[in-house]
Amino acid sequence: MNFEAELSKFKPSLDIVDTEDVIYANKTDDVVDVLKEILNDSNNKKTRRD
Repeated sequence: MNFEAELSKFKPSLDIVDTEDVIYANKTDDVVDVLKEILNDSNNKKTRRD
C-alpha cells in the first residue's frame, strides 16, 4: 500500500469543516462574553467604591 498516494486522496468530510467553522465562530463570541463580564465586574466595583 502506498500511503503517500492514499493521503493525497484524503479530503475531510464537509461536516467536520462546517463544525470547525461553528466552533471557531463561537470561540470569538465566548471571548467577547468573558471580556464583557470582566468589564461589568470592574465597573460594578468602581461604583461601589464611590
